[in-house]
Amino acid sequence: MVKLRQEDIKTKEVLSWKGLHLFHFQFSACSMKTRIFLALKEIAYESHHIDLQKKENFSPYFQGITPRSLVPVLIDDGDVHIESNDILEYLDEKYPSKSLIPPEKKDEIKKMMAEENDLHIDIRNITFKFLVPKFLNKVKIEKKAAAKATLNGAEDSADDKNRAFWESYKKIGISDEVATKSLLNIKNHLNEIDENLNHHTYILGNDLTLPDIAWFIYVARLKSAKYPIHILHPNVNDWYESLLKKDVFAKETKIPKIIKVVSYLFYVFQKYSGWSIKRQLVG
Repeated sequence: MVKLRQEDIKTKEVLSWKGLHLFHFQFSACSMKTRIFLALKEIAYESHHIDLQKKENFSPYFQGITPRSLVPVLIDDGDVHIESNDILEYLDEKYPSKSLIPPEKKDEIKKMMAEENDLHIDIRNITFKFLVPKFLNKVKIEKKAAAKATLNGAEDSADDKNRAFWESYKKIGISDEVATKSLLNIKNHLNEIDENLNHHTYILGNDLTLPDIAWFIYVARLKSAKYPIHILHPNVNDWYESLLKKDVFAKETKIPKIIKVVSYLFYVFQKYSGWSIKRQLVG
């Protein structure tokens, strides 16, 4: 569990905050996962929106809170927690009512969430290859803040990796080769989940657990990118549609009309240029 020490935090004001505070971004997959989790467990919190499109996560203020410049960040009575899966495990232990990480499935869930975390870069590659035209995503990364937060008193390499991704994206975008590799990786994992859902209502049985929340967000993103879920993974598609009927899940899939229009036009352009997810995976 990644909990920062007080000496790591350079934006000192947050150390005196009372109650639960969540730094998040509307369209961040990890933020969406955290908001659904909090809503299902009916946990109240104070919201602090960080606009990743404007690269507010690289501002001196936010960098003084987390060494990784990533959302979400949870602050609980001045204690700073980073990494979404660690945050959710912490919250489920602190608020055991309506558990989404039941003790009898904790090891299985931990393993599955570690795999889900590893797939985050694949989801990001797919998002910026198929949903966001490169010319609209102007990348401007501020230099590391002089008073940047640390992790256990030392610089954290995760921030360097995050910056490296954006610098690479700024120069060359997401290559066809990288996108194809990410698509096939996601497809393999969805095949396994589809088999599970052939026998159960939810991914790990007949009760909703954390992996359902995490994969719901991923599937929503993939559907927006025109990944043919209904063709390749019909059980996953039915599971997704059943969750979509729940308000707490449906709320997180709402996309502004202008973004829908731009993404659709981008999809049409790619389709007639000979490059689409369906063509890559189905033929």
